[in-house]
Amino acid sequence: MVSARFSPFELLLLKSRNQTDTAALLLLAWVMVSKGNVLPEDKHYLETLADGFRHGHALDPLVEIAAGQDMSAIQLAAEVLQKDRWNERSFPFLRQAIGLATSNARLAASNNHILRFLADLLGVAPAAFNQLFQEVAGRPLESPEDPSRADYWQAREHARQQQSQREQARERERERKHEQEQQSRQRQRDEQDESRHRDREAHQRRAREEHAYQHHSHRQGADDRDKRHRDARPPPGDRSLRALHVLGLDAQATRGDIKKAYRRLAQTHHPDRFYSHGERRMATASQRFQRIKNAYEYLMQDARFV
Repeated sequence: MVSARFSPFELLLLKSRNQTDTAALLLLAWVMVSKGNVLPEDKHYLETLADGFRHGHALDPLVEIAAGQDMSAIQLAAEVLQKDRWNERSFPFLRQAIGLATSNARLAASNNHILRFLADLLGVAPAAFNQLFQEVAGRPLESPEDPSRADYWQAREHARQQQSQREQARERERERKHEQEQQSRQRQRDEQDESRHRDREAHQRRAREEHAYQHHSHRQGADDRDKRHRDARPPPGDRSLRALHVLGLDAQATRGDIKKAYRRLAQTHHPDRFYSHGERRMATASQRFQRIKNAYEYLMQDARFV
């Protein structure tokens, strides 16, 4: 019930073997977390420093209080440290604080103000603190930025605009490269399609040429066979010659020639075509058609044309 009246940091002070050391450790933890990006080696360095303090409690609660930006606890720690002033321990403490603040070679704006606050808290003059910072960090301590000045915000706005322009330029460059890649892929697809189209046309052309060649060869072979067959046949008899004459063919005609001639003449001289021309004309056509039919039937039975 009694502990409920105290804050976590006040409880640590009550349990501490040395309240000034506990206050100093909280302020060092405040420096560490104010960097914004706490590295594992930063916490390890703080743990190493804590071994030289007389506090008698865990370090993690102090880091949690500092990370939570408990300004009441930080103010109380500053009051405890200022009350003691530390005398000869002031400079070693400030060295430790500077080491924590500059462990990644960059001093955050917040830590610039914190370090100056701690030096003033311990009564260290600015000139002496600047010299100490030069010794620890290896470079002069820059003047902290003053947010109350107009040029502070103008500089920040200018930096923001420049960063925005750089990001826009990078985005445009990414879009340009993406578009070039898209165009390159499209050209490759078009070239592949054109190549496949040319291959198909070449294949179809070769197929047509092969088909024409085979057809010509087949036709030539058939003509050669017909010629050999005609040459090997005995000459037609008189009746066969008369039948061939009726169909308009000569003695070299083949069975195929006879069929073609019959179909052509039958269509031309069929009696039905002369139905409206009178009985005499129809009778003449019938006689002519009958002679064509008889000649065809005779030749189809002639062994010479089989």
